[in-house]
Amino acid sequence: MTSNNRQAATNAGANRSPANGQATRTCQFKMVLLGESAVGKSSLVLRFVRGQFHEYQESTIGAAFLTQTVSVDDTTVKLELWDTAGQER
Repeated sequence: MTSNNRQAATNAGANRSPANGQATRTCQFKMVLLGESAVGKSSLVLRFVRGQFHEYQESTIGAAFLTQTVSVDDTTVKLELWDTAGQER
């Protein structure tokens, strides 16, 4: 077995679930929420990530960064969410 084949075999095993031996995929996406001020960008992100909704949400200063990992079929999806202040030009 060549070193390239050995490395490929090692990498293939890294994506296997130990419980059932089936291959799983991992995807990572970065999302930036843009929009006018006070339209609900922060409320949408907080509801998705933390399951919380507040009728009054303080304004975001600069940007907020949150992450959420979800499973879709045999794929693990990691979302990096950037919530902006709504003052982009």
